[in-house]
Amino acid sequence: MDLITERWLPVITATGQQNKISPLQLWDNNIIDVAYPRPDFQGAAWQFLIGLLQTAIGPEDESGWRDVWRTGLTEQAWQQALAPLVLAMQFGSQKPAFLQSFESLDADNGPIAGLLIDSPGGNTLKLNKDHFIKRDACERMCPHCAVMALFTVQTNSPAGGAGYRVGMRGGGPLTTLVVPQEHSLPLWKKLWLNVTSGDVAAQPEQMPLIFPWLTATCTSERAGNSVTPENAHPLQAYWSMPRRIELDFSHTEAGECSLCGTQHHACLREIRSKNYGVQYDGWLHPLSPYRQSIKDNTAPWLSLKGQSGGLSYKDWLGLSLESEDKFNLTRPAGVVRSMDNRRKMPATYLWCFGFDMDNAKARCWYQHRLPLVLTDDPARLKALLRAAVDLSIAALSVLKKYLKNALYAPGSDVSGDFGIWDTAWWRQTEAQFRSLLSALADDPAQQQPQTHRAFARWANHLLHQMLVTFDDTIFTNSASDSAVLRRQLVARQALEKEYLKLKVRKEFISLAAAPQEEGNV
Repeated sequence: MDLITERWLPVITATGQQNKISPLQLWDNNIIDVAYPRPDFQGAAWQFLIGLLQTAIGPEDESGWRDVWRTGLTEQAWQQALAPLVLAMQFGSQKPAFLQSFESLDADNGPIAGLLIDSPGGNTLKLNKDHFIKRDACERMCPHCAVMALFTVQTNSPAGGAGYRVGMRGGGPLTTLVVPQEHSLPLWKKLWLNVTSGDVAAQPEQMPLIFPWLTATCTSERAGNSVTPENAHPLQAYWSMPRRIELDFSHTEAGECSLCGTQHHACLREIRSKNYGVQYDGWLHPLSPYRQSIKDNTAPWLSLKGQSGGLSYKDWLGLSLESEDKFNLTRPAGVVRSMDNRRKMPATYLWCFGFDMDNAKARCWYQHRLPLVLTDDPARLKALLRAAVDLSIAALSVLKKYLKNALYAPGSDVSGDFGIWDTAWWRQTEAQFRSLLSALADDPAQQQPQTHRAFARWANHLLHQMLVTFDDTIFTNSASDSAVLRRQLVARQALEKEYLKLKVRKEFISLAAAPQEEGNV
């Protein structure tokens, strides 16, 4: 199957119709999005097409980027740009084959479901723990779905036992893509927002350095045999292959694809895999944010991962603006940083997604639509937003302290998972934070009265939410015992008193008032 000419990508058109296209048709303004049944495939499909655009027509500079944005893709020019990539885009039993081991693998066959990150693993099946995602849920996979399943697992490759390498960004990386708020824009324009300028153009002889399946696999049985940006082409970031996988095309079966439900005469049922695939080291993927320990500027940059409970607004700052806390420096994805040079563009937001992984076990898939903060005064905005988030973190800490004081008698052994309080807090205060963010993004210098009012509302809103949460948690089913009720009332009073005395609250209010005071001098 030729992945350039085959109509294998499910898409939705401007009229709401769903059909399949080949990448050759990406120039068509009538195509507005891909349409996969699984959210991880949907995110992977965007990354596949971004990689295709970046590899085929990555612009030399921002001027070239804007030229494409204004004039669009022409059918002939796009076809010519894809022609050099045809060899790397062959999917099937004949090698080289897209994202499959160059060598035949001497390994036992396993079920095709092994391509799915959330499929129960061998130990889960052995212990009969597949309660939520059942074994045999995916018995057959049409070749079209198998392509995207293969790309998804290579891109997000989690830990899988001894020698089973994680992906270039680590297992279960967080991906952040720039997406226009106007959904009706053509798909190619949406993707183009995530293409960066200045990449080194690929030469024909460099293709194996971009597409690792075109040559003998760089295995990693021995230490020091890593693939780095120095011994590979930078574009391999979009086409990494940490897993040694070989699909079995000799034992296919006619029937219905377990994923998309379409009938196919040659559904795939089995794969082979082997450990010690490509081990990546030292890469900064352009579609993921990274953090570095603030105590050691020689420490490696580590990609952010999916996390339990998903993202909350305390995480937003590092995803759109470089930020710093007590422990880490956080840097947005390269595609997000590129937006600083692209003003007067359609309104955009960040589409953030990824698996929350516990080693090889996928606990949950999370995706969020977050504001993309673009401002002419990033330093000022970062300081103000960091102060707002720090105040919220401190308020939550005070709330949890006095909830425990109200619920448990002094000297009690207080243990357990109180994470539900954290999750509820970030969700309940998010709407007000969005209002504050909107006001500050438009007026980081705080020259408008409404910006100061937004600051005052934030500090007051946090106290209000603390008291509402306390009352709902403690007094909904309050004890009749007078001593217990007295303890609860004392805790409520102490909660409000401690919040009003917080040093971080006073600093926040002072920071909010600073520009106004300077103007009155």
